[in-house]
Amino acid sequence: MVDNFSIGLTHVLLAIALWRMLYRDDLDHEVSPRMLWQRRQDEAAKKESGDA
Repeated sequence: MVDNFSIGLTHVLLAIALWRMLYRDDLDHEVSPRMLWQRRQDEAAKKESGDA
């Protein structure tokens, strides 16, 4: 009984992880982490200069 539960639990957790990964928006775009960081920095700089 315990063996079936532990096997079932691990399979359910793997299925949930797979489900969450498949529906991420960033999987549709090939952007390097450096370019993503730079884009965020540029947006933050625009917000700062616009608010001041």
